[in-house]
Amino acid sequence: MTNIEKYLDKIVSYMVRHSSGGFPFDSSVMSFNDYCINTFGLTDDEVDYVYYRYKTLMGWVPDDGASQYYLNKILKDY
Repeated sequence: MTNIEKYLDKIVSYMVRHSSGGFPFDSSVMSFNDYCINTFGLTDDEVDYVYYRYKTLMGWVPDDGASQYYLNKILKDY
């Protein structure tokens, strides 16, 4: 596991721990993308990875490999 993957997974874990069935922020005020960029300083590709991991861990969608696709896209830039 790479350092960037560890960091992004820590963000996902934080978000899951601070959620109560929904997002860990007021989604009527800001988007998931804005929350991740403003709070954690993520790039758009990193936000995509976090979003798909988060949805999977929350049980909202099955793991279809989308998060791995975005992780591979991120890692090719490093």
